[in-house]
Amino acid sequence: MKLEQSTQIQIAKNAALSLLLYALPIVLMFGTFAITGQRPWEKKQHKQETSVKTKTSNHQDND
Repeated sequence: MKLEQSTQIQIAKNAALSLLLYALPIVLMFGTFAITGQRPWEKKQHKQETSVKTKTSNHQDND
């Protein structure tokens, strides 16, 4: 079964648009890094803060 020429063109356009929309955020992110000079992958990781969790109770004493 052969596709019509107009259907093939429409599929190709939709595929190209989908790839553009998929790659656009990544391209913009690296473009922003290039313009601003930021390199977040080179920053040292912060130490995890140890937090004390307190046990809370929703139970109320009814006398």
